[in-house]
Amino acid sequence: MTGERIGMLPLRSIGAQIAEQLEAAIIREEFAPGEKLREEAICARFGVSRSPLREALQLLEPGGLVERRPRLGARVTEISVERLDELTQCRVPLESTAAGLAAAQPDHAEIAGRLAAEVAAMDAAQGHLDAFEANVRLTGLMHGACGNPMLMRLLAQVDKQALRYRFRAYRMDPGMLPQMSAENRLMVEAIRAGDSARAEAVTAELVRRAWSATRAVLLSGEG
Repeated sequence: MTGERIGMLPLRSIGAQIAEQLEAAIIREEFAPGEKLREEAICARFGVSRSPLREALQLLEPGGLVERRPRLGARVTEISVERLDELTQCRVPLESTAAGLAAAQPDHAEIAGRLAAEVAAMDAAQGHLDAFEANVRLTGLMHGACGNPMLMRLLAQVDKQALRYRFRAYRMDPGMLPQMSAENRLMVEAIRAGDSARAEAVTAELVRRAWSATRAVLLSGEG
């Protein structure tokens, strides 16, 4: 994420644009967990006044990335093993259901083709950030292909917080990259075959394995 200034877009407020860029910066730990978000510095970074920044912070708070307290200002929410566990309890049924629904779509083979391209991008990545970005795109494609708008909204809410943990794990444990590629490939093949039950089972196991690896990273204290 760069500190590039933001131009006007017709249907989105400046605050919404700031929220999107600030969200990405928090996920990638350009703002550390627990760090105070100093309005003056952030306004200078994005080239905006305090009013749209405060709108952005208000938009980010319900998603769990930012917490605001009276007289104390806004901070990035902390990362913790307990929160990771809570997120995983939500992600396992939601993610697996999405994969099963994607496999049940009439164009499941085409969906699998798009997902496979992102798995290939993960394999070809030159560093953890490139692999992370490819994995994020893969996740977004799979969620978007499930065909259930309510499920997509629930996944989007959970994933904003989960992405922070996924980024931390990818950064601290390079060994996760080939493992995640291999397991995502199994998910893609189940979707390609139109096998909803297998897609659900493989995806549930994928999320659990990612949870276990990420939990180990957090408990190591290296992050």
